[in-house]
Amino acid sequence: MKELELFDRAMNVGYDMLLGKENTFEPNDSDEIEDMVLIPDPETSELEMAEDLLEYFESTEEYEKCAHIKGIISNINLVNNLIKYG
Repeated sequence: MKELELFDRAMNVGYDMLLGKENTFEPNDSDEIEDMVLIPDPETSELEMAEDLLEYFESTEEYEKCAHIKGIISNINLVNNLIKYG
């Protein structure tokens, strides 16, 4: 699998995670890079991940995904403001 295909696959896994979709993982003994699993940086906030995904999906012109991500970003900001000023 080419680098760009792997990156696209990783971004789509991140998108599914952000939307709370369950991804079933079936371990195998493969040494192939395309069988690797995306593990997000634990220090990256959900907002940072959403912003990175939005930037990526804007560049690939996947606007339906962008709309979902923008909704999530709005919800995150709303919750953060309620916590901050609540």
